Amino acid sequence: MNLGLLELLFLLAVWAIVPLGLPFLPDSPVLRVARRIWPIAALSATVSFFLPKGMGAAALALPWLAFNGLVALGGLLRLKDSFRGGLPSLFLLAAMMFPPIGGVHLVSSRLGHPLAGFPEPIILLTAIHFHYTAFAAPILAGLAARSGGVLARAGGIGLVGGTPLLAMGFLFSPHLKIAAVGVLCLGVITLALAQLAVAMPSRRAKALLVVSSLAVIAGMVLAAIYEHGFYTGRTWISIPMMARTHGLLNGIGFSLCGLLAWRNQSV
Repeated sequence: MNLGLLELLFLLAVWAIVPLGLPFLPDSPVLRVARRIWPIAALSATVSFFLPKGMGAAALALPWLAFNGLVALGGLLRLKDSFRGGLPSLFLLAAMMFPPIGGVHLVSSRLGHPLAGFPEPIILLTAIHFHYTAFAAPILAGLAARSGGVLARAGGIGLVGGTPLLAMGFLFSPHLKIAAVGVLCLGVITLALAQLAVAMPSRRAKALLVVSSLAVIAGMVLAAIYEHGFYTGRTWISIPMMARTHGLLNGIGFSLCGLLAWRNQSV
């Protein structure tokens, strides 16, 4: 099959965002196992996109779900330490716990079966969301919060709290959904402002962090405009346009540049 932008965004998460984020997570024997099986799971998920939707493609997506499950299990095993570590550690814990939801949606997407009554492209979009906003963003919040920023802590609370609220809004209430989008957007923008204030000795790392912040501010403004249009029945921005703008700003600009900044800083 021909890969579209949504599939490519998901594969960017598989091959770049996730491996860049893993070293920042609290170490454990289970997480080390997850790191070792990551290439196999990533390759299997990639191959699944080249098969027609159905049982075969879904079966190839299962190793990625298993990988996400191991990461989450590693988080559960460090639960006590995470609470002792305060908000920065809890943000990293959230980054470990959310991705299995994305893995479930990947399997459903490759199966070609609606999940909770939602068709494509909502299923694949949800899988993408839980590998960027629900994985990369909490890691960036945790790293910025460790630098002592109050804004980073506030932003982290908003984005980590807004993620389950958004899921509940999709399932139960459009009013809750639009409120959750507001919380999530404000949380991520607050984190972006916090990143701008983070001091980094490396000029390259600081430049990447500035790009990350500016990109996601623009991306979240677009998300708010899209959600307002959806709520009022006015189609100002279509889903394909959101993928080309918000998706690329959030995926490459915010998540990739942000993680590269911290990796550059830690080298």
